[in-house]
Amino acid sequence: MSLQIMFTNSRKPFAPMIRFFTWSSFSHMVILIDDGKNVLHSDFHGVRIEPIEDLQKRSKNWMIVEYKCDYPEKVIEACKTQIGKPYDFGGIVGIFIRDVDLQDDSKWWCSELPAYGFMQAGIPMFQENYLHRITPQNWLMLPHTVLKKSD
Repeated sequence: MSLQIMFTNSRKPFAPMIRFFTWSSFSHMVILIDDGKNVLHSDFHGVRIEPIEDLQKRSKNWMIVEYKCDYPEKVIEACKTQIGKPYDFGGIVGIFIRDVDLQDDSKWWCSELPAYGFMQAGIPMFQENYLHRITPQNWLMLPHTVLKKSD
């Protein structure tokens, strides 16, 4: 079994800055749900579900990967409990200025949400004391299989 994640690069002006400060080739990541029809993620609008097509239209490029996971439904359900919670602007500022923990446990940015889901499902992908520092690049450094890329 596996969990599918899509990494994207937004057309918005903050995307290059996020990639620069996080040393990543992607500025955003989402969890694919509903057989890939929808995505679950945290963006500037907070934690929410939206159609995958809407996200792809806003993206310059994207890549779908899968991570081995015995209980993907538990990860997804844990993340769904966070729907409606706001984006963690303070935490992302902490990433930009390095070594400062401004993360708020009641708010999320894109890459820490799935880390939380894995942790809650009993499948930690990262050490718990580093959850406030997880970036898309950290996820890309874990073993994964690339399923599809945009043209």
